[in-house]
This record gives sequence, C-alpha cells and structure tokens, in this order.
Amino acid sequence: MKVLQINAVYGNGSTGVITKDIGEMLKNNGDEPYFAYQTTNEKVDNGYKIGNKLDWKFHALYSRLFGKQAYASKGATRRFLKWVDKIKPDVVHLHNLHSNYINLNMLCKYLAKNDIKTVITMHDCWYFTGKCSHYSAVKCDKWQTSCGNCPQNKTEVKSLFFDNTAKVLKDRTDNLNKIKDLTLVGCSNWISNEARRSKLKNAKITTIYNGVDTSIFTPRESKIRSEYGIKNDEFVILGMADKWVQPANQEIVEKIVTAFGSTKIIIVGCKDYQKEYFSRFKSVISIGYVTDRKRLAEIYSTANVFVNLTHADTLPTVNMESICCGTSVITYNCCGSPELIDNDSGFVVDENDGEAIVESIKKIKNNLMQFSVEEKQNKFNKDNCYKKYLEVYKEDNL
Repeated sequence: MKVLQINAVYGNGSTGVITKDIGEMLKNNGDEPYFAYQTTNEKVDNGYKIGNKLDWKFHALYSRLFGKQAYASKGATRRFLKWVDKIKPDVVHLHNLHSNYINLNMLCKYLAKNDIKTVITMHDCWYFTGKCSHYSAVKCDKWQTSCGNCPQNKTEVKSLFFDNTAKVLKDRTDNLNKIKDLTLVGCSNWISNEARRSKLKNAKITTIYNGVDTSIFTPRESKIRSEYGIKNDEFVILGMADKWVQPANQEIVEKIVTAFGSTKIIIVGCKDYQKEYFSRFKSVISIGYVTDRKRLAEIYSTANVFVNLTHADTLPTVNMESICCGTSVITYNCCGSPELIDNDSGFVVDENDGEAIVESIKKIKNNLMQFSVEEKQNKFNKDNCYKKYLEVYKEDNL
C-alpha cells in the first residue's frame, strides 16, 4: 500500500514528528510511505518539496491581502500533482496545509477526479472553518452554517482588506465533500464532535490520539534542581510560556504566584521579552525554548505539577508528555485538553477560574497524586496510537 502524507513540515515540530512517525510505522508494516512538505531539516526518502521561498512569500502576501489562504501556489501545486500522478498513491493523508504553500481547491479536485482515498488528520479546526484554526476563545459558531464578519479576521492569519471567510468556507467544504472516500480523523474526541456539527459532517469521522515517544517521555533522573538551585524536597510548579503570558491569563498568573509565595515556578519556552516579564517574580525560573526532548522530559520529571493555561488546543501534547513523566496536570475545561486527564492524574477547572487552579495546586502540594505511569504510557504511546491509522487506510468507506 502506498500512502502519501502531505504536511507543512517533516521531521520537526509536533505535526512534522507525527508525519515522520506514521511513515516509520508504515515502513515497518511493509507499506510504502511517501511525503510532501514545505520545509524539512532532513533528507527524506520518497519526499517532494512543494514550491520555493519566492512562491511561499507570494502566497503569504495573497493570503494577507485577500483573506484567502490556500488559494495561491497554483504552479507549485500543478507540478506537485504531476509527481503524484507518477507515484499513484492508494491513500493521500492530509495534515496541516495552512502554511501558504499549496492550493487546496486544486488538490481536492484532483483527489475527487482520481477517486483517491483521502484521510485528513484534524490537528485543528481549519478544514471546516472559513479561516481560523481555533474559534473557542471568541465563542464563534458561524462555521456550522456560513462564515462572514469573522471576529478573527484581523488577528488569526490577518486579512488586511477583505473578509472572504464565507466564500472560503463554501469552497473548502464543497470541494472536500466531493471526495467520495473521505475520512476525518480527530486527534481528540472534542474536535471529532465539532466536525460532526460542521459542513463536513457527512464524511466518516473517527478519533486517533496523537501519541508521544514514551522512551523519551518517562520519569527521569534530572539535574534541573541542582542546576537552578532548587532543593530536593521543594515543591515545583511547571508552565509553558506561550500560555502563561497570554493577556487572558495574566490575572491568573498573578494569583498563582501570590498564593504560593516562594514556591518555585519553572516557565519553559521563554523568549527574551517573556523572560523580562517573568523577572519581576522572584519565585519564577524562566527557561528558553527547549529543543532537546530528553531535557524537556527531565524538566517534566523535576516538576510536581504542570499547569496548562491553554484556551484553545485540540489535544495538548504537553499534557501527555507531563503525565508520561509521572507529573500531574491541571488544565482548563476547554477543547481537547480535559479528556487527557483522569481522576488520578490531575484536575480540570473552568476557564479563568483562578481560585480553582490555586486550590488544585494546593491539593497536589499537600498530597502528591499517585497514578500508574505505565498505564498512561500505554494509552499515549505513539506506536499504539499510529497503528490505528492502518485500519483507517484499509477500511472501505464507499
């Protein structure tokens, strides 16, 4: 079986690693994996790079001017489809296409015309909206019928002059619905259920969690405490910078820091200006972006609780990574985040409920939660998760 995966990146970033891992799974199963991408840092067997920097820049400008992402790159897409003609895949698996490098309408028409089984992993909501990858923060449900007057038109993939979200939604969903054998795979139950309320609801829809590498994300001996002068018996709170610096969370952050005084709080992924923001809190240790996944696992293993202040996340990989390292998680009851938390591995609180977050941290501080790491690792192990795609690829949807 020949399976072609298309994603903006290969081998790096969350979706790039997932794409590579699925390819490895296919290869180990005796199948033929192929890859198409915009960028990669690796040599890719059976790979095809779509477009070039000049084309990507033009596509990005077109998106900003007209609010119509994935409408440019016609020449690059035409050349790519000629390559697809040569390899004749049995399945085309789409991941993230919203990075200004491919023409979605051309691709959909090709897949429909050639009657190619198509699988879409919904890492976010882009495939069934007229523009945005997430709408939860603005409480928008226009995507269920017809977009327009988009509340995020000037923020997410900023459109400078036009709001074409109504046309984009119609084109996108009409063309996808013309593919006879179409399966939507949500990486959380939440997004699968959202898709069932969308204009793609007639497609086959199922859920497969994105997995993590449990050989890396597992409880580890760590030098992090000695490196940052943290005593072995000190309680440590962990957070991610991109969530903790969001304006919507600043009041919550103040409450957490104030409530726990000198308790050490490690914030990972800080840019220079974010380090400056956190420098006013004496108890906060700000760390830059961590590319070494083993070091990241050491940081999870060092912490006693991971507080994820995400307001829009299909399935936070960080939650799974933390739990697989034996560290409990506190998260908002939003999108796919809560379904990763069992009663023994953390707490789910209402959005913006700072008091509930503080109380949940206190409960863990007073009585550290105990759970079977092995059980959670079996649930989130990438190999166990991605093997489920074999069933999707082989299933007859007609």
